[in-house]
Amino acid sequence: MPKSSALLLIALSTLNSLGVGLLGPVYPIFVVNRFSASFVDIGLLYAVFCLVAAFFKTPAGKLVDIHGEEKVFSVGVMVGATCSLAYIVASNLMQLYIIEFFFGISYALQRPSLLALVSNLGEEKKGLFFGMFESFYDVAEAGAAVLSTLIASKVGFEPLFLICSGFQATTGFFVWKIRK
Repeated sequence: MPKSSALLLIALSTLNSLGVGLLGPVYPIFVVNRFSASFVDIGLLYAVFCLVAAFFKTPAGKLVDIHGEEKVFSVGVMVGATCSLAYIVASNLMQLYIIEFFFGISYALQRPSLLALVSNLGEEKKGLFFGMFESFYDVAEAGAAVLSTLIASKVGFEPLFLICSGFQATTGFFVWKIRK
């Protein structure tokens, strides 16, 4: 594997993982604290995200085949970046359901695109390349879990959502560098 491909893989995996990984550990706390939501609400919000993502992944895969993985991935992470910012201004649970709906679309656009990108980077040794991608993704997500709790506890949720949005947007711009 060329050194440049490995470096691109590490950067893409890390940026993408940080963009979403910073939200995961503190999201339920945010929902309960900010909106006095129940545990059932948290489960339903996650179910909306998962069902929307599941419904739209196949059409998103078709879009990847038509428009290319870079374009579809970039749109997906930009939608995700917007959703991260939307948490800052959300004032009720209904708005959170709408945000989760769009986050589901974002994830649906990102995942098939990301898999296609990694597959194309790996060329001959796809198994090794996917394994490396997933390992770097998980390490970054583990770091994000610790970092998110520190950020949320020290400076609050709003700066955390800004940081998440920034990582997502950076990932969208970065993916264009892979082909160049």
